[in-house]
Amino acid sequence: MMDHFFVEKKDVQGMTLILRGDEARHLTRVLRKKVGDHILATDGADAMYEAGIVRIDRDEVECDIVDVQTNVNEPKIEIALAVSLLKNPSRLDFLVEKAVELGVRTIIPMITERTIPSHDKHVRLEKIALAAMKQCGRCYLPKITDLMEFNVLVNHAQGYSLRLIPHEKTEQSQFVGSVMQHHTNLKSILLMIGPEGGFTEDEIQLASANQFIPISLGPRRLRTETAAISALSWVVGGW
Repeated sequence: MMDHFFVEKKDVQGMTLILRGDEARHLTRVLRKKVGDHILATDGADAMYEAGIVRIDRDEVECDIVDVQTNVNEPKIEIALAVSLLKNPSRLDFLVEKAVELGVRTIIPMITERTIPSHDKHVRLEKIALAAMKQCGRCYLPKITDLMEFNVLVNHAQGYSLRLIPHEKTEQSQFVGSVMQHHTNLKSILLMIGPEGGFTEDEIQLASANQFIPISLGPRRLRTETAAISALSWVVGGW
């Protein structure tokens, strides 16, 4: 299996690509790649390049492109995950990593009524998303948006074909798996995951008024990161 790297789109010219900085150093100093070795590199915008190394410098690696594919290992549907900031930053790190592995295209850090104040470590989350994209062989780098208020997001979510919001008081008949069976040929899904204390009744009512479908994830109370992974597994399953 070939190693995966990230190449800036501006560094792909014709049938040549150049890895720079951390990517080049990882290739040469950690993986000990040599001229003639082949790698896979993505520009994070849906293109995957198979390339052979032709030149290695201190902080730059030049490669000749031998094959180009698009949408490699990407779901057929666009999935956005809106998730409340968590008190423990390491749990949000874990959630972002797994969400990227499962195929999420956009991650929206969110503040709800019960969100415990926390700093939005935007740059750190972007680095986690990049590492997860390479690790799982995707060719699209998920976008981490700016922090958004719940009310603002709910009122501007009309662009998504299906909007889902898990809530512990939702009837079991609305289990996420059953709901997904009744929705086919979708272009996009927005999944909202609440904080440790869950969404408030007012938030659920506002979401419902904006065509969000309350769903159940089963009878047990789940941590935020577990709820996100569970829901995403069902949402991505058929795509």
